[in-house]
Amino acid sequence: MDKLFLQVLKMSITSSYVILFVIVARIFLKKAPKFFSYALWFIVLFRLIAPFSFESIFSLIPFNTQTVPTNVVYSQISREIRSTGQVTNNSLSGPVAHTNGKPIQLWIELGEIVWLLGMLAILTYSFYTTVELYIKLQNAEHVSKNVYELTGLKTPFVFGITKPKIYLPAGLSNHEKSYIIKHEQTHIKRLDHLAKLLAFIVFSIHWFNPLVWLAFFLMTEDMELSCDESVIRELGSEVKKDYSTSLLMMSTGRRIIGASPLTFGENNVRRRIINILNYKKPRFWVVVIATIAVLTVGFGLITNPRTVPSNSNAEKIQKAETWAEALKTRDGKSRYAIMSENMKEQFVAEQKKRSGEDWNYNIGGSSPWVVDYDIDIHRDTATITYHFADSDGVKYERTEIITFGRENNRLVIISAIEKIAEWDRVNYFAPNAKRAMEVYVEGLLESDYLKLLSLAHEAPFDPAGQDIWDTIKIIDVKVIREDIRENKACYELQLDIEDGGNSAFEKGISTRWLWLVKGEHGWYVEGFMTGGAPDASWWNSESIKK
Repeated sequence: MDKLFLQVLKMSITSSYVILFVIVARIFLKKAPKFFSYALWFIVLFRLIAPFSFESIFSLIPFNTQTVPTNVVYSQISREIRSTGQVTNNSLSGPVAHTNGKPIQLWIELGEIVWLLGMLAILTYSFYTTVELYIKLQNAEHVSKNVYELTGLKTPFVFGITKPKIYLPAGLSNHEKSYIIKHEQTHIKRLDHLAKLLAFIVFSIHWFNPLVWLAFFLMTEDMELSCDESVIRELGSEVKKDYSTSLLMMSTGRRIIGASPLTFGENNVRRRIINILNYKKPRFWVVVIATIAVLTVGFGLITNPRTVPSNSNAEKIQKAETWAEALKTRDGKSRYAIMSENMKEQFVAEQKKRSGEDWNYNIGGSSPWVVDYDIDIHRDTATITYHFADSDGVKYERTEIITFGRENNRLVIISAIEKIAEWDRVNYFAPNAKRAMEVYVEGLLESDYLKLLSLAHEAPFDPAGQDIWDTIKIIDVKVIREDIRENKACYELQLDIEDGGNSAFEKGISTRWLWLVKGEHGWYVEGFMTGGAPDASWWNSESIKK
């Protein structure tokens, strides 16, 4: 949901500029047929709907909103990483990425709730008014084809999607009907009823942006004005007076059409009458210039500004090598020099937490150590694969993904996440005991053997274990008690087992104790015991370094 909400925000930001540009463009198109102004609003619709575009040097967008501010994205990434259980946002240098981003994440979550509630309220009210109007229209009298009359209507309108119908106030003269029906038929022919519905739905998604509602009002106005001009062009200028008189008569009284997106009637009659009376068939050169102008503006507003490559791959490789070499030498000073300001703050905070005020840029550990590494650059990220070894001769790999960005016109590292792979098995290294417990509980509820195995010390993948866990169904896990100390922790878990399958689990409520140990890179599962909480000898023994 975070991704969707942030994407809507990005599109709304870009669309705000496009809306302002179209409003200004309408002023210069004042003498041109209103069809051109109406067409520009479809560019706004595109920007509000499409999460993508393409780059062009002719773009009229002054900024690129394809990226969200770094701290927001960073917080979002950390949240996704924590939820997958496959990577952790503790980089090898130690910064805890989500610490500074947490307040921002809370604001994002609050914004999501308000956005969803507002959108739900608008769509619910619109649905209610549509159903209410539909019920009223059941009393309408059929006149001809798709034309109906209803007593009590103050204005004609079109209602429907696949088979739109024209509804007229009862008592109109045949002379008046001819103009009004022609106008509504033109709407249907141009598929304006579908365009209005699409616009309403899209604008309801972006309801929090006042410029979007202004665009909705102006688009509807341009739709009516261009439709009037289409009727005049077809029937001839001599009908302008009678046509305007009919509109004026229709404008008296209170309109009953509410917020239903399936209807549109005669709005802003004064502006329409003035436009009709002043309308003249445009000269050919005016149409040509307006067409070129709208196409040019449309192309410029649909495209994004071309991103000038900030740095070559060579510079990114150099930064990535500096980053990797720092872990090999265990000296984080060179890393600190190429970090963003946000990462520097996190790095210092973590250093002080580990070493106090006398911190000295030390990162990594004496064992295992980095033997060598490989670097793969892809756009704005670098994947660094470290090859480790320890004193026991064990060799394994760790993968770190760093992201590049620009800060003060220089290339910096804006985030680093770690994915650790050992042989064919991915291990999840929990940053704290609580998170390790949560991941293990998730594995229990999902009967996910690989997730449970990911927190174990050295347990290899066992096909028989996979078969057993495929038969187990645990419907609830509750934490009864917890005992968390510096390097070890124990959780008493109450399991509600629906089906023990081929395991030793029995159906019903049972208690297990989850023993956790803090290693060098995170928290691990020591065991999932049936015999109770650990005794003093376990608490006092050394933690396993792994």
